[in-house]
Amino acid sequence: MASEPEQVLSVRDVSRGFGGVMAVNGATFNALRGHITGLIGPNGAGKSTLMGIVGGAIKPDSGTVVFEGRDVTGLPAHRIGRLGMIRTFQLSAEFTKLTVLENLLVAAPHQKGESLLGAELGRRYWGPSEDALVEVARSVLDRFSMTAKENELAANLSGGQKRLLEIMRALMANPKMVLLDEPFAGVNPTLAREIEHYLLDLRDEGLSMIMVEHELSVVERLCDPVIVMAQGKVIAEGSMSDVGARREVLDAYLVG
Repeated sequence: MASEPEQVLSVRDVSRGFGGVMAVNGATFNALRGHITGLIGPNGAGKSTLMGIVGGAIKPDSGTVVFEGRDVTGLPAHRIGRLGMIRTFQLSAEFTKLTVLENLLVAAPHQKGESLLGAELGRRYWGPSEDALVEVARSVLDRFSMTAKENELAANLSGGQKRLLEIMRALMANPKMVLLDEPFAGVNPTLAREIEHYLLDLRDEGLSMIMVEHELSVVERLCDPVIVMAQGKVIAEGSMSDVGARREVLDAYLVG
C-alpha cells in the first residue's frame, strides 16, 4: 500500500487586507512534496496576494505558513529563499543588460566572490567555484535547449524564452519548492508544451511546485491537487475533475 504524500507546505487561516478590503480571507491549504499544486480562481480571487504571503513578499495580518516543518510566517523573501522556496513572477524580471548565462549566475547563492574576503583574495580564491557554477549553468541551459542563447542579452529573448529563463534561474538556487506565477502567460503554444514537459520532469525528480495559472487545460494536465480561490477564500480542493464539477466553483467563475 502506497504511503500518503508528505506535506511540504502548510498554510493555515491566512488573511491579509488592504484598505479595508480582504484580499485573502482565512485561506487554508497544503502543498505536497513532489507535486505541482495548482492555484486557480477568477480575477481578484486573491491568488497573487496569497503567493506573495507564502513567498515572503507580503506579510499576513493573521495565520501561519509552515515550510519544511518550519514556521516562516512573515519572514522576508530572501530568508525564505535561503530555506529553499523560490518564486517566479507573472511579469518577467530578467536583467535585460546581462546575458542569459550571466542571469543564471546571478541567481546562484553563496558565491565566494561576493564577499569582502573574496574581493580581497581575488580570482585565485573564488575562481574555481565560479568556474563550477558556470558548468552548472551550462548544464541547465542544455537541459532547456537554450545553449545557443548563452551569450544573448536577456532583453533580446522572446516572451516564452524569458519564461524559461525565469524557471532556469530559479533552479540555479537549488530549490526545494518553486512558486510559479502564470508561467505560460504570453508563451506560444509550441513552447508552452515544451515548458509543460520540463515542469513534469522536474516534478518527477522530486521538486515541489505551486502554480497559479488561468489556462485550466494546462492545470488539468500538470496539477494535482488543485486549490480554488474566490473572494479571498479557498472554496475547493482536489483533482481538477473533482473541483471543476462543484457548483460553488462554477458559480465563482460565473460571477467573477
